[in-house]
Amino acid sequence: MKNTSMLLLVAAIMIAATSSCTHPEPDADKIRVVILTDMTHDDGNSLIRYLYYSSWFDLEAMIVTNQLPDFNHDDTGPWDKAMSILDAYREELPQLRKHDPDLPDYEELMAVTKQGRGAIPIIWLTNTLEFSNWIADRYVTSSWDSICFHDWIGEGLTPHGEPKDSEGSDFLVQVFEKDDDRPIFVQAWGGTITFVQALYRFRQKHGEEKFRKLLPRLHLYGILFQDITFEFFASFEKMQDKTCAGFGTAIPTYGKDPVELGMALYENGHFWYYVWSSDPDYQKPVTPQMVNGHGPMSDIYDDGGEGDTPAYLYLISSMLGLNDHLDPTHGSWGSMFRPMGDSFPEGYYSTCDVDRIELIRWIPAATNSFMNRLLWSVKNPGEINREPVAVINGDSSNSIIRLQADPGEVISLDASGSYDPDGDDLTFHWFRYDEADTYNGDPAISNPAGSRQQITVPDDLGNANIHLVLEVIDNGEPQLVSYRRVIIEAKQ
Repeated sequence: MKNTSMLLLVAAIMIAATSSCTHPEPDADKIRVVILTDMTHDDGNSLIRYLYYSSWFDLEAMIVTNQLPDFNHDDTGPWDKAMSILDAYREELPQLRKHDPDLPDYEELMAVTKQGRGAIPIIWLTNTLEFSNWIADRYVTSSWDSICFHDWIGEGLTPHGEPKDSEGSDFLVQVFEKDDDRPIFVQAWGGTITFVQALYRFRQKHGEEKFRKLLPRLHLYGILFQDITFEFFASFEKMQDKTCAGFGTAIPTYGKDPVELGMALYENGHFWYYVWSSDPDYQKPVTPQMVNGHGPMSDIYDDGGEGDTPAYLYLISSMLGLNDHLDPTHGSWGSMFRPMGDSFPEGYYSTCDVDRIELIRWIPAATNSFMNRLLWSVKNPGEINREPVAVINGDSSNSIIRLQADPGEVISLDASGSYDPDGDDLTFHWFRYDEADTYNGDPAISNPAGSRQQITVPDDLGNANIHLVLEVIDNGEPQLVSYRRVIIEAKQ
């Protein structure tokens, strides 16, 4: 009897110890992300697509912040929309986990989804003080008073009589306080105001030294910069004078020098291609007709587009081997970026001097990937295509391969070890990505469709580099692709 009691006691202690460990150790292979969203016409669609890839990321926070003119500060629409999508995710999660058991629990997502506060207008409408027009399938009429940075960020109350702090900004402060040196990729789909209030509060709470140690870890992908609070981390005047940024009726009101984030990517308009285009031949990359009918989440997908999706496509393509997410000049499923120039910090980039084709060129592959994941909701493993594995010279990782060689040296690249987990036939496509590299010549690719490649290092390569991209494409339905990028430099 005593032995039985002792065993029960030990078991109870073990269960208690296990149940108290609710937060697993950080996964060094995953990318930390924060999503800032206003849940406007296209954000819901972007969230639906994101959730099919959510096991690839450590989602630290998803902050839902109302933004004018779409929603007033007391409108429950944005939060209700986010909740409806997460509820649909919970409903089909058992089916999805047949394909990916690492998808996060519904409870995990709910624990990091918080409400922000703000409801200030999107930046180009700031001082029009009113709006009346169609937004997707809703006719919206809205008005507001003049907007000043310090009315919304800092101490005290907003003009709505609410605290400037919110559940969302308080939670972001906790994220910033974590003992984790991995960068935090902040996706600004909307509601940047809550992010900036969190930065303000962290600085006020922890002091300048700790604040300055935080900033290099923050990497922001801005679908535009959304609202006037961006002045906290980027100069209004310099953005307007030195880049292609257009701020409509907004005027600077911050009056202080901005802080320097570790990286800031300003996507000034390529993303619109996921929403609409004036081109008469334009076809939206993904439509409700393509998505609906694949389970509860898919039936929420509407015709609002996916203007915020490039913010994480940039990260997804890095997981597939196309780009290094720490170098936005590489080009990715989320477009290509160029440095903003000497007037800005070293880690600040924009799409201003980049052709929109650097987003559009990857849309077929990105769309196939999403269409394939939608099938998770209605089919079982063994019926679904999986990405091939691209292997070069025995390296099967998704890392960029960097080679240094002497001028005139012949480099051998062997991708014959690439394979498909479903046994599909593979095709190979090697190409020089000259928009991403710095060499002015035209190096020959002897066998673009072969598994093996030999490249002669040009005699005049000098300090430039050559980017070679390998696409390994299966013949599944839909076809899927994985990549490897090889960067060649001359030995110095």
